[in-house]
Amino acid sequence: MAQYSESVLETIKSRLTMSEVVSPYVRLTRKGDRFWGLCPFHQDKNPSFTVVDTGTNGGFFKCFACGKGGGLFQFIQEIEHVTFPEAVEILAKQAQVELKEESEEEKKLQDKKKATSDMYNRLCSYLHQFLLKSPSAQNAREYIARRGITEETCEKFQLGYAPADSSFLYNLLSKQNYSDEFLASSGLFLRGSFNGFFRDRVMFPIRTWQGNCVAFSGRDMTGKSERKYMNSSDSIIYSKRNVLFGFYESLPALKEKKQIIICEGNFDVISLHQAGLDYSCATCGTALTPEHVKMIKRYCDKIYLLFDSDSAGQQATRKAIILCQQNDLPCFVMKLEGAKDASEMLEKNGAQALLESCVNSIPGFSYLVSSALKLYDIRQPKGKTDVLKEVKPYLDATASSIERQEYIRYLSERLRVSEDQLSSDYERFNTNEKPSQQEIAPAVNVKYNPLKISSQLNAMLILLKRRDRFEYFRNKIKPGDFTDEAAKKLYTVLEDASRQEIRTDDLVLQMIDDPALRDLASAAFTSTMYERMDVDKTLDDAIYQLRLVKLEEKRDAVQQLLSSGEMDLMDQDEFAYLIQTKISLDKEILELKGEMEVKDNK
Repeated sequence: MAQYSESVLETIKSRLTMSEVVSPYVRLTRKGDRFWGLCPFHQDKNPSFTVVDTGTNGGFFKCFACGKGGGLFQFIQEIEHVTFPEAVEILAKQAQVELKEESEEEKKLQDKKKATSDMYNRLCSYLHQFLLKSPSAQNAREYIARRGITEETCEKFQLGYAPADSSFLYNLLSKQNYSDEFLASSGLFLRGSFNGFFRDRVMFPIRTWQGNCVAFSGRDMTGKSERKYMNSSDSIIYSKRNVLFGFYESLPALKEKKQIIICEGNFDVISLHQAGLDYSCATCGTALTPEHVKMIKRYCDKIYLLFDSDSAGQQATRKAIILCQQNDLPCFVMKLEGAKDASEMLEKNGAQALLESCVNSIPGFSYLVSSALKLYDIRQPKGKTDVLKEVKPYLDATASSIERQEYIRYLSERLRVSEDQLSSDYERFNTNEKPSQQEIAPAVNVKYNPLKISSQLNAMLILLKRRDRFEYFRNKIKPGDFTDEAAKKLYTVLEDASRQEIRTDDLVLQMIDDPALRDLASAAFTSTMYERMDVDKTLDDAIYQLRLVKLEEKRDAVQQLLSSGEMDLMDQDEFAYLIQTKISLDKEILELKGEMEVKDNK
């Protein structure tokens, strides 16, 4: 549910224009009924960023180079890197609109999030001071020094220490007037007790891009624990899919250098920062996710991967390379010589040796090919085919056919086979696989192109913009008629929006749970293709296609029964019924195709 009422959002839009909101961030020049400027979301050399004030929803922005687009709230979300509710708060202040939350339940949840966040920030500061000053943290201080970590770096990352006493955290926090009920849901204690989750551990605060501590990772100091590292679980203020360790500490360098290093461990991040590579981050007990990539793309033009050299690290590298390619983020792989990871290199050889080892990197595709060549014997024909299959997911993730052909050319040189042969096999593999719409991972930043999506999904995207036509469409189609899962999700959103009488585009967008699908919908909202499109004809075509697919499925099922070996078991009436059903379905299909031809010829 959206945090703020629709009337509040409409009031904000009525008091602000798109150009007013954008102007503080982009120098705009008026040309006709539009404003133009350099896009703030990518390195734009020629003005490709346009702003339109006219329209019923406060206007919109659109970059014709990188594809970003949306309304007032989407712009603030992207430029300030905030959530939708935070964007509403920023614009409400600018428009001098008093915010009213929708329900008491929502208010209680927001209050709890704020209180939890405040508690984690306080605890972060306390544990840091405990590490620096407490006699019981002497062992932890010596351990950190042995790892080659300086006091300056320790301060930068606010490293802390949680004592061995299981009641330490409870005693500390209960004295600050936090209730038992609140503490029990804080994620800081073992389930069913008030024994601290983190005991005798060096503590790594995990912070959001704004610098708020939302979780911890703890490194065991006893040498006896089965879990060397323990991480906070997801909570009301923390999702490991959305947060990178070290991102806040790296932010100034990310903005300046437009690149990022992703590694595996907390100490690896700290070691890289200390070596001067202060744009390094790590995932928090999970693989690199689409949400991570989306956050990275706000600041960076390329990504470097520096995962461990073991089999798990290599597998994580392969997956991350493909994910980055799906989202059009250039990816490179770094390799350390003489150490398993960055932390070990710093501890053994010092910061300068680590910095020198990180200079060399290879493109993601080259890494995949080299890895595949180690797995298969390319002296045998099958080995060459296996290498192609191994790198095929990367080729599938490449949107540009020109770029894909260059990769095939590179692979042909490594395998010593012709480009034509590789291209032929690649196309044959694709034809044989016939991937479904829902099996293809959507990119994070998608440009709306009706020619590259199904007619069902295109129809739903049109209806998101033209919700006045949804009643017409709904009377002719049921949710079960869809074969495209993404289209079915949007149909459900439209149903809910209609039932709840939600009329604001921004609120409808927030109802779409899938981030990639939400981005596609936002791109469709701002597309100028609607101006050249016959909306009713497009919707009618989608309805006909859905009806045709359903009829053909029924007809095929009947035909399968008639062709099966079970005919001998049917009585005469059953057989006659199936024959008559097939004749009726054939007639309906023929009539429907005839109707479609007539409409197409008009």
